[in-house]
Amino acid sequence: MTLAAIKDVMKEVMMIVEAIEESDLFKGASLEFMNEIGRIGEIRSFKRDAIICKANEKARYFYQLLEGQIDIMIAEKEIIRFTVNRPCEIFGWSALVEPYIYTATAKCKTDVRVVRISRESLEKIIIKYPSDGLGILRHLTSIISQRLRHAYLYIYSKEWDTQDPGKQT
Repeated sequence: MTLAAIKDVMKEVMMIVEAIEESDLFKGASLEFMNEIGRIGEIRSFKRDAIICKANEKARYFYQLLEGQIDIMIAEKEIIRFTVNRPCEIFGWSALVEPYIYTATAKCKTDVRVVRISRESLEKIIIKYPSDGLGILRHLTSIISQRLRHAYLYIYSKEWDTQDPGKQT
């Protein structure tokens, strides 16, 4: 590997570490833990309308948005959409929760750059740094709770919209 290639790799690792430091998921993690995550993360680019992950597929990676906008779509009786557009926002978190199957499809609304992190690699780091791993699990439950609350509000707003206006109190 040339010196230029080594510098490029180091630059990407530092960019990943800086990005994940801003993430709610990794809030409060140790510098050692963050540096290890920086080494396993990959910066990926996707074009508008690209599918990053699909519902019901095996979840091997989770993602952190760097730039762009992503539609997270859950399709049952109708499509429920969440928009991921805040830099450092996490999606694909199903990779961190058994049975490791994506529960939604992530489709790019714009050109997008993300950090992609492998579940298997993260699990190895969590074993090495268990207190940081516990913090991540706490933050992950908060993220899931927020998304669930958003879904409930969406569902209830749809039910309210379909009620007979004369029966509303």
